[in-house]
Amino acid sequence: MGLKQIDFGKALLKVLELIIVKPFTLPWQIYKSALVNLSNSNSNDSEEKVLSPEFPLFTWFIRMFDALIAIIYPIGVILALIAGLNEYTGSFASFLVTLAMTYFAPLGVGLIRELYQLSLKMVLYLKIISTK
Repeated sequence: MGLKQIDFGKALLKVLELIIVKPFTLPWQIYKSALVNLSNSNSNDSEEKVLSPEFPLFTWFIRMFDALIAIIYPIGVILALIAGLNEYTGSFASFLVTLAMTYFAPLGVGLIRELYQLSLKMVLYLKIISTK
């Protein structure tokens, strides 16, 4: 294996993208992914259709995380409005803080979902390979 040239400019741009840009775009990607998973749950190659007969409780548990992620934004907006209009804590700052917490909430729920989903994905891929 020969030595390759290091392009510090590209490396710096990639570092900035991963540290600054990715944390702000990842929650939206997780939210869209949960919506796609929920809307495609009836397709023939979905996890729910393929693995539900053997693992009904586990697939239901994973789908619950998708449903939770799907309702985070609507409930968060309602909570932000309540926090902003509340008599005791009502201010524009509390509204913005609640919106920010709502925007980043899918990161935590998505991480938990993915940790539980690892074993389910392995079983799904093994089942797909065994049918080929």
